[in-house]
Amino acid sequence: MQNTGNQYRLQKISEMQEQLEAEKQTRTQLGEKYKKGVKAVDAIDYILASSIVGLSNLGIGLLATIIAAPAVITTETITTAAGMLFILSRQDNRKLKHKAAKHEKKSV
Repeated sequence: MQNTGNQYRLQKISEMQEQLEAEKQTRTQLGEKYKKGVKAVDAIDYILASSIVGLSNLGIGLLATIIAAPAVITTETITTAAGMLFILSRQDNRKLKHKAAKHEKKSV
């Protein structure tokens, strides 16, 4: 009778260890996915930042010629939209970094 209880406990311990290993592997995979997301958002941020600078310079150049006023309005509208997207992507990046750190911490 006592032997059956010990086998049951050992079986449960083995099941728990397997569950913990599976959870660790899942957390590691999630952490890697979030890190890839952070890298992608960083690349988008660099593209948006360089487009903001380039479009602003283009707008200033077009503003020097009074004839191109409609083009300046369009350029500055696009620059403003890129600025908004840049701000939103920075917020997403912060959230993704937080989630990646959380999953990395839990996988350890």
